[in-house]
Amino acid sequence: MNREFWVTVGALTCVAILWASGILMGFQATADETAGALKKIQSSANESNDAAQEATKSLSGNPLSGTDWRLVEFQSMDDATGTVRPNDPSLYTMRLNNDGTVMMRLNCNHASGTWSAEPSGNGSSGRFDFGSLAGTRALCPPPSLDESIVAQAKFIRSYLLKDGRLYLSLMADGGIYAWEPYTGKSSAAGLPAAPEDGGPRNWKVIGVSRTLNLREQPSTKARIIANYAPGTILDNLGCQHDEGLIWCDVQQLGGGPRGYVAAEFLKPAVSPDGSVATGPDDSALRAGQGRFDTTGEIPCAQSIGQPMTQCEFGVARAGGGYATVVIKKPDDHTRAIFFRMGKPIGADTSEADGYSEFRTTKENDLNLIRVGNERYEIPDTVVLGG
Repeated sequence: MNREFWVTVGALTCVAILWASGILMGFQATADETAGALKKIQSSANESNDAAQEATKSLSGNPLSGTDWRLVEFQSMDDATGTVRPNDPSLYTMRLNNDGTVMMRLNCNHASGTWSAEPSGNGSSGRFDFGSLAGTRALCPPPSLDESIVAQAKFIRSYLLKDGRLYLSLMADGGIYAWEPYTGKSSAAGLPAAPEDGGPRNWKVIGVSRTLNLREQPSTKARIIANYAPGTILDNLGCQHDEGLIWCDVQQLGGGPRGYVAAEFLKPAVSPDGSVATGPDDSALRAGQGRFDTTGEIPCAQSIGQPMTQCEFGVARAGGGYATVVIKKPDDHTRAIFFRMGKPIGADTSEADGYSEFRTTKENDLNLIRVGNERYEIPDTVVLGG
């Protein structure tokens, strides 16, 4: 397998996963249009490590390092758009880590990547840039700001700390994202940790005779918005104390309403490979950087009635059945398919291809995946290893 090709594919994926018209939703630019940008992010693993070390050094003492934020609003300079506020700010959070990486919660999706800043004067303002972002792809209930945030992240050029808020400004007066400090982390003693703090990525519902109530707020008096049967797998979005109980912020694996359940009815979910997956999922980010765990070929077809042929692929794994598989299509474009807990949950469809329908079935250890008219057969061993 040609390593140079997969470095290029990684760069392509990194741009594709920026979801140019939304978070893992849009990629309208053609390969020719993005060629210049791709050259800038094609690098070897050693070069990436050197850059990461330099970024860490430059962030030492930076006032933004190690901070957590929650989105307040987007202030557009276009009067037709005006100010846009999320219905629930807790669905949009951002952690600027000390090592130059960024973790985002964007409605029902997660994104990760890199950030850098150069303070000026007293450090209350300066240059700010996001590197390539990558993340999960789930269809969030509308209205959702996940699309615009990731699409516009690459155009952010400066920051301002004022009155306790962080303002990230787009180039050419494109608008300003306003963030406020976020304190919803699982930092108190006895609270289960969130994945970004090293906790389990998923919970399994246990200890209920019938169903577990998902409530709108962390309270036994809050409205019930869903019910989970025993064995249901949930995403771990953090836990907190309230009313003398520990409540965990959750969402069913693969999408659905987000709310709170009592922690006593949860335990860390065991993944298909027998492990409990902990910590952030960085598979999409590494795939975007061309850092694959293995490469090979899988059966594929690109249109209805076409016989299956072989397509080259690269896979980046994050353990516990979390993986991003990048496939080189016969037209030299790529398709990224995202797995969580060993299950395919989506692909990097775009507005250009009409957000093709994603469907999947399972035959023994083979995942049969359709993205519009495209067909792929991905064995469990590609995702889990072994």
